[in-house]
Amino acid sequence: MSTTLVASPEQQDGSAPTAVRGGFRVLSGLLWRRRWTVALVFVLVANAIAAGLVVADRHYTAPAEIAATPQQDLSSTAASYDDLLGTVADVAESRPVLEEVASRVSGRTADQLSDEVDAHVVPGTVIVEVSVTDTDPEKAAAIANTIVALLPEHDPSNGLFQYHVTEDAVVPAHPSSPNIPVTLLAGLVLALLLAVAAAAVADRVFRTVTDPDEMGEVSETAVLGVIPKPADPQGMPAIDFWAEEFQAIRALRIAIEFASAEDPTRLLVVTSASSSDPWAGWTEVNLAAALAEAGHRVLVVNTSRDDGGVHPALEAPGEPGLYDVLSGETALEDAVREGPAEGVDVLPLGDAHLAAPSLLEMRFRGLLDDTEDAYDVVIAHAAPVSNSEDARIMAIHGALLLTVPSGAVHPRYVRRAADHLRSIRLRILGSVFLGVRPSRRPRRARTA
Repeated sequence: MSTTLVASPEQQDGSAPTAVRGGFRVLSGLLWRRRWTVALVFVLVANAIAAGLVVADRHYTAPAEIAATPQQDLSSTAASYDDLLGTVADVAESRPVLEEVASRVSGRTADQLSDEVDAHVVPGTVIVEVSVTDTDPEKAAAIANTIVALLPEHDPSNGLFQYHVTEDAVVPAHPSSPNIPVTLLAGLVLALLLAVAAAAVADRVFRTVTDPDEMGEVSETAVLGVIPKPADPQGMPAIDFWAEEFQAIRALRIAIEFASAEDPTRLLVVTSASSSDPWAGWTEVNLAAALAEAGHRVLVVNTSRDDGGVHPALEAPGEPGLYDVLSGETALEDAVREGPAEGVDVLPLGDAHLAAPSLLEMRFRGLLDDTEDAYDVVIAHAAPVSNSEDARIMAIHGALLLTVPSGAVHPRYVRRAADHLRSIRLRILGSVFLGVRPSRRPRRARTA
């Protein structure tokens, strides 16, 4: 069997357009996600450049030309003649000429004129061009004309040249600098590049997962559910047919049943990829209610030690719960209480502050076995994977469902969490995308 290590020319030719299209899609996606950043940076930079053009000094350039024609009896080589012409151009910028010009043109010193005057020989001709750049267009023309008028009086050839002004300087109508069209074009290109760069930086630093397809890509999991942002984080839309979230929760339940059909599991550990879970326990209790509607007996266990709020159905302050059962101080049947829907029971957290963290690792499997006769499904609400190892410990005995709140977590944290879970060979049943914008399905009036 032969192995091809290098792509054929046909394959290479075909891969280039694909790479270009892929890069274009990535760039367009980036610009669309950060469109407000792009617009803001572009407008700010463009306005800054426009303001700079408005306040920038305008400089006007006025050229005058004088021909230095050799006398008929001048015998000289071409090289020495060129040298003489160059000397004439140098004289136009010399200190004596500039001082005399300063005495004739008010408001300019010889030092200022040395920065404004440029004289050179026009290649291939006997013409010396004197260009003067000044903020005053009339003064620029007056200085250029004065210099060419003075050159015959400061003739370095001692009469070997005949001088003739071939072109007088005229008052320029438009500034020579800044070059407004070129500057505007360069400014627009710069604004666009800075806007794209700012978008790339903002996307890298502040980007969050806001799209189910993107979530599936970064987590490399099957997206089993896309659920709208809960209208009531403490509610039970799974038992309210007219609730916005009802159909999404039902679809999640069906997807989970299909995903686990070939390899059923009694334990489903639900944990968030975000460091903070804005709707802690909401998914678990509503999923439990949906499973109970399908005829399953469900136990929801609160295992999260996080001090943040949790769904009211999982709260039981001061009552015995999970850690009381694990420590042997309370029997399971005494700690379990009725849940928010028929067919759903709840095991609250209990007194976890004084219990050893190792209790969950050592005795959770025994607790799970004790529930086998009474419940078809056990759903464990766990702390976010970035905050605790509890989800990983429990998922060894079942499967894990990863929840990702929309707009709350960077893609790299989702990828990191999923990669770590896979690296320790946990079974990730799939993921759930929470908090998307609700649909506009019209609500109907309920009948009595």
